Amino acid sequence: MKILKFIAFYIIFFPMTIFFSLIAMASRTQKSAHWCERNWGKMTSWLTGSIDDVDLSALDKNETYVFMVNHQSFYDIPLLFNHLAPWEFKFVAKKSLFEFPIFGHAMSATNHISIDRTNRRQGMKDIQHAVEVAAGGNCPLIFPEGTRNPDPARLLPFKTGGMVLALRCQKPIAPIVIYGANEVCKKGSLFMHPYRKIKIKALPPIDISEYTVRDRVELRDKLQAAMDAAYAELKNE
Repeated sequence: MKILKFIAFYIIFFPMTIFFSLIAMASRTQKSAHWCERNWGKMTSWLTGSIDDVDLSALDKNETYVFMVNHQSFYDIPLLFNHLAPWEFKFVAKKSLFEFPIFGHAMSATNHISIDRTNRRQGMKDIQHAVEVAAGGNCPLIFPEGTRNPDPARLLPFKTGGMVLALRCQKPIAPIVIYGANEVCKKGSLFMHPYRKIKIKALPPIDISEYTVRDRVELRDKLQAAMDAAYAELKNE
């Protein structure tokens, strides 16, 4: 059964990704683009057969957040499109991801947020783009580790850049912890392992109204401590 699921994934995944990417690029509204993203995520989750234990009860479906999520795998992306479907969110990702053929172009067309880490002036413009996304009711989604983490034992140290962006957006931070996505697809690989168990848990949102950009290290440390503790709890369940 696992072999059949593995074969089905590769037969269907790439044509499906191209299909939804092209439809998203042709979309005239954010609503239709979100429909493509949500269904691509749902279909990818179905293809892997992952067993997802998801608890988002700490979040309000009518609130605009800045999502902060740990990053283990490429598979995090369809997982989040699938399970965060009640919120229209936009990934904050490095510029090179937007250069991928078709998929990266679809991300650009659907207003995801490219961050140029090599150009400070462009980086400031990218942060302003994130502020405008949040003001329009879409939730920026940041991976505060800054890259995919190859070590499932613990989270990587968080970067302060994500805190600056969140503070500029002036929306509550919604921390989300994922455990097990690396079992489906490890860093640097598109080799999928079906029927793995994944745990996703949202933590209580953090009110940032009393923080300023000068407090970014304090905010980073508070977020890291909360997500480290939740990650250890999921890992040990």
